[in-house]
Amino acid sequence: MSSRKVLSIIVMMGLVSLFADITYEGARGIIPTYLTVILGAPVAILGVVTGVGDFIGYGFRLVSGKLADVTRRYWTITFIGYFVNLLAIPLLALSGNWWLASMLIIMERLGKAVRTPSRDFIISVAAKDMGRGKAFGVHEALDQVGAVAGPLIASLILLKYNNYGLAFLSFSIPAFVAILILYATYRLYGTCETSSSGSEKVISTGLGRTYWLYVASVTLSTAGFMHVAFILYRSYGLFPDWVIPLLYLSAQAIDAPSGLLFGTFYDRFGLKIVALSFPLTALIPIVALHPTPYTLIVSALLFGVVLGLQETIQRAAVADLTSVDVRGSAYGIFNAAFGFAWLAGGSLMGILYELDFKLITIYSALLQFGALLLMTSLIKSTSYVGKH
Repeated sequence: MSSRKVLSIIVMMGLVSLFADITYEGARGIIPTYLTVILGAPVAILGVVTGVGDFIGYGFRLVSGKLADVTRRYWTITFIGYFVNLLAIPLLALSGNWWLASMLIIMERLGKAVRTPSRDFIISVAAKDMGRGKAFGVHEALDQVGAVAGPLIASLILLKYNNYGLAFLSFSIPAFVAILILYATYRLYGTCETSSSGSEKVISTGLGRTYWLYVASVTLSTAGFMHVAFILYRSYGLFPDWVIPLLYLSAQAIDAPSGLLFGTFYDRFGLKIVALSFPLTALIPIVALHPTPYTLIVSALLFGVVLGLQETIQRAAVADLTSVDVRGSAYGIFNAAFGFAWLAGGSLMGILYELDFKLITIYSALLQFGALLLMTSLIKSTSYVGKH
């Protein structure tokens, strides 16, 4: 595949993610306040819904990834996932209670679970000659433009109209645009190669020891990754309502350059860059321990940096650790483990928050230390440094 065609696929898929992120990241920036303050859900419910949503959002990828490998219908599955993913957000405007809103929040995550392994497979195969860290970095950079624009749109609507329903309904427009661009991409490149040419360099074939050790390390770290929802909830009362989405926006704004920068470093230094994310993750609740506008802004920015690392180099590493014939399943298993960690970690942190926020800082630090030990063992067991 020509380098021009590769770049075109990456950019167009990035534009799909850009408009999709305007839709659901814009909504996610106001969901914590909407669910707890407007609809009256307890903060423990926020933690459970966030955890369950992210568990389904990642855990169901085990099924959708395997389905993609068996059927090879990567584009079809991607279409279905985006449709479900983007339909749920405007429907939040019609929810009149927190349990119905919770179901729609989980539905949005389910749609993302359906389409992500197939979408990542399409990108990973197209980008094998470009450098996967760089390719996922470019995709993430475009993705995060939408992730920044979405919360900004939500903030402006709340500032001018103070109407959460109007904010959710407004996101039906970028959702429609995302589907149109995805269709255009399929029409142009849907018949492109979706199998390996045999020239890919991977650490091992199938799902070997290196892959499982990698999954274990990232899973442990994710269980100690404090969700931004807790930072946003901790911000209530310290900022006007319309400013809180901007705090979420700041995290999304730094996500893109972080992913692009570290994606490039990953192509050169490999798994050592993944290991760097663990101590940064431990710092997030430590900085937010004493809530002030300044500490919460820094904590949100740290969240964004780590999210950028997760969305680029952690995804790229899965492709480099597996052969193409099992890659859909590899992404599914990886994300299922990731989702289980978010469920367990998010639910436990919701409980720990109610007891004493200091417990979250201790819990997170211990898990990041364990993840770092596992990743160090993996790095020592392989000479891979990521040079494509």
